Amino acid sequence: MLEVEARWLRARLTELGDEELTPLLNLGSSDLEFRTLVQPWIDREVFAPLRARGTAVVHSDLKALPGVDIAADALGEEGLARLQAVGARALLCCNMLEHVADRAGLARRCAALVPSGGVLIVTVPHSYPYHPDPIDTYYRPDPQDMCRELFPELRCVRAEVVDGPTYAPELLRRPWLLVRDVRKWPGLKDSPSGTAGSRLRWLFRPYRVSCAVLRRE
Repeated sequence: MLEVEARWLRARLTELGDEELTPLLNLGSSDLEFRTLVQPWIDREVFAPLRARGTAVVHSDLKALPGVDIAADALGEEGLARLQAVGARALLCCNMLEHVADRAGLARRCAALVPSGGVLIVTVPHSYPYHPDPIDTYYRPDPQDMCRELFPELRCVRAEVVDGPTYAPELLRRPWLLVRDVRKWPGLKDSPSGTAGSRLRWLFRPYRVSCAVLRRE
């Protein structure tokens, strides 16, 4: 998750009332170390403000690790049942849709977890390098198209592309990465679509994120 993306999420969650947020289900949460140490802005911008509000947050991921409250596969029936038992009023699905083979199936499961009056907040890369976890289908949608195609049963409240940083600051901090990036350039072998290429493609253009807020009437 980009830091600017985390700030966008904080702003959207701030716009929701307490009764609209509790409990909140965070799908694809990763573990506590990732949220607090690897990418500390996730906890600082998104979850620390929710804790201050007294919002009940349930973190779910495929892996049973520290900081994961429910280890479950949302695409499986047993996993879906365990997630439905949370009774979530709001859901976060951040940077998941590009990492699953059955994107439409995951979208249907996310929508099924949204109750009447509930909210689903989705983010996915719009312009970003190939990054398998464990796969990357290179899904890089326009947010309006994503809402229309994947979540037709939900009303799109807000859909926008958020600009992040370029690759330049990271390369200045860690110049040895240039060797890796140059090696990846020939043949664009790191992208199944042939368009991602090396991170050097983002040296002077920003990473971008498609962000959307959807609601079930």
